[in-house]
Amino acid sequence: MADTRDLRIAKLEGELRASRERERQLGEIVAQQQTLIAAQQALIVDLQRRLAEQDAEQTARTERLQAEIERLERQLLGPKTERIKVPPIDSELRDDPEEMTEEELAARREAIAAKRRERALAKNASMATEEIEHPVPDAMKRCPQCGGTHFRPLDHESSTTFEYVPGHFVRRVHKRQKQACVCGQYIVTAPGPPKLVPGGQYGFGFVAFLIVEKCADSIPIHRIEKRFGRLGIPISRSTMNDLVHTAAEVARPLVARLQKRVAALDVVLADETSMRLQDRRKRGFVWVFHGHDEASQGQLVLYVFAVDRSGETAAKILAGTRGALVVDGYTGYNSVTDPHGRARAGCWSHLRRKVFEARSSAAPEDTDHALSLIRDLFRVEHDATEQKIVRSTAHLALRIARSKLLVDEFFRWAETKKAELLPKGPLGEALSYAVNQRSRLELFLSDPRIPIHNNGSEARLRVIALARHNYLFFGHPRAGRNFAGLYSLVGSCIANGVEPTEYITDVLPRIRDATTDQQLDALLPDRWTPLASPH
Repeated sequence: MADTRDLRIAKLEGELRASRERERQLGEIVAQQQTLIAAQQALIVDLQRRLAEQDAEQTARTERLQAEIERLERQLLGPKTERIKVPPIDSELRDDPEEMTEEELAARREAIAAKRRERALAKNASMATEEIEHPVPDAMKRCPQCGGTHFRPLDHESSTTFEYVPGHFVRRVHKRQKQACVCGQYIVTAPGPPKLVPGGQYGFGFVAFLIVEKCADSIPIHRIEKRFGRLGIPISRSTMNDLVHTAAEVARPLVARLQKRVAALDVVLADETSMRLQDRRKRGFVWVFHGHDEASQGQLVLYVFAVDRSGETAAKILAGTRGALVVDGYTGYNSVTDPHGRARAGCWSHLRRKVFEARSSAAPEDTDHALSLIRDLFRVEHDATEQKIVRSTAHLALRIARSKLLVDEFFRWAETKKAELLPKGPLGEALSYAVNQRSRLELFLSDPRIPIHNNGSEARLRVIALARHNYLFFGHPRAGRNFAGLYSLVGSCIANGVEPTEYITDVLPRIRDATTDQQLDALLPDRWTPLASPH
């Protein structure tokens, strides 16, 4: 019996140990399953997070692509009035006649009439007047009442027409007087007129015409060649190109002086655009630097050609200078801006363009609110222009009183709205740009000489864009540098209201005699006084 009981006990103990082993194994399996479930749950959460991020990124990408498609459709397929990316701010600042009082309408009509009278007077003053007599034909000299043929004169009946007389060449024969001493041993000859090219046949006025046609109106030389051919005056394009490049070489000291004066300005505006070279593998860039000169109260405009878009060009012009630089967010200007260079001012037009282009993918009330605040900022500048207080202490006071409130409201709204938007969506990117550029966009509040936009630079680069369309490229880098210098002189003339053909005709023969900075300054468009012409 004892053996049977021992066997039973041993059997039960074995079963108990086996049961405990199974429990242990089951516990391990359960623990493994729980670990696996937890890992799977974590993986599901991670996948859901990634999927949400991908959805957000895809949504932002879709919004960006949709905005780009709509922009291209406006540009390529829309009416001409809709092809411009952003409507000009001036159109938003004009008063609506339907919202104006009778007194305001009357004042507006009078201002328009006064402007028309001013233009008419200027037009009449700038034109030569010819009086042409129109006699009464003999066939009309018979009175239908009495049949008489004897008429007495009365006052003239006058009317005015404006006619265009095509440009023409003048062949000037310079006869230099020769005299001899009565002793017969000495003969003297009067000096001849100065020439761009020794022994050349073309005068400074003709060279000035070529430069202005090319640099102000973007007319290619080969078109000018065809025009002269129609007039019966064959002049090869190679000759004309040589004359233009020679003039650029002569003008180089004057352009170098212009560059130094631009670098010395307290406030400089800058921008850049591409310009192809004849070698299709190479691409050049034309930079513009310009600003208001306090001493002469004139405008200085400098164009610079470079074979790339690196910051070396900005450093070449502005390195080591102090003041303010008004530009967009391009990093090529970092080398000459704060903390060790110029204070960098932002462009509200650039920000406005970004917000406008986000309209198609953002809530209308969001973009409309932002555009409305920016429009009100430009209204302050418009009012300062109307009051003729631009760049004065009164202008700064106006900005402090009105613009600062608008800027603060804009950035409060931008910070709040930015947190609600997709960071890579069009409006999210626009507001991120605004917040990151805040200190630069607010800099105009501290100095009335700093404009709130860089539109002037973009406007001065339009002539380069037109040149890119009309004559496609510069032949080589040296040609690009030559034309940049000529563009600088012509652009400075236009900025100061100086007729560029007259200016270049007068200045080209005088540059070689200018050896000091003061003499060169006197030949720049903002300080230029023409010499009396001998002809």
